[in-house]
Amino acid sequence: MFELEKNPEVQRFIQVTKSDSGVSGPELALAHMELGRRLAERMDFNPAETTVVAILRGGLFFAEGLYFQLGCRFQTYDPKRETFQRPATPKVILADAVINTGKTIRAILEPDMTVACCVAHERAAADLRDQLYTVRVSGNSFVGAEVRRQSGAVGPDTTLRLFNLI
Repeated sequence: MFELEKNPEVQRFIQVTKSDSGVSGPELALAHMELGRRLAERMDFNPAETTVVAILRGGLFFAEGLYFQLGCRFQTYDPKRETFQRPATPKVILADAVINTGKTIRAILEPDMTVACCVAHERAAADLRDQLYTVRVSGNSFVGAEVRRQSGAVGPDTTLRLFNLI
């Protein structure tokens, strides 16, 4: 697993992305893009041989940051509406904002693929081991809902926050 170094600028972006930040919409989306870009700076992949796959909808902005930095190919995948089609490139990066249980990723992950995310739950990070690039690992876990603040096992859904829907 590769975890991004937490310098002061990275920490500032991380604070924006946290569920309890109260930040939604474009500011949150830009923080995801910037963290994706910074994570991609640490990836040594040949752009001509690499495709970033954005897991929709929550992974879109983070994946764009990876894409803009790497200059590779880009495609989207909506696990609720389509069957995954592996890109033809030798290197595939599955990108999502949050990996909680890892169920969505594991359903399509192959041994030669890489996973990139803004935050991974510690159990999912342990399962993904050497295939994972992440901004941070967290022990927190909750079900995302249309709420502004976390209460017990329910908290603000990242995708709804990204698209300014809560």
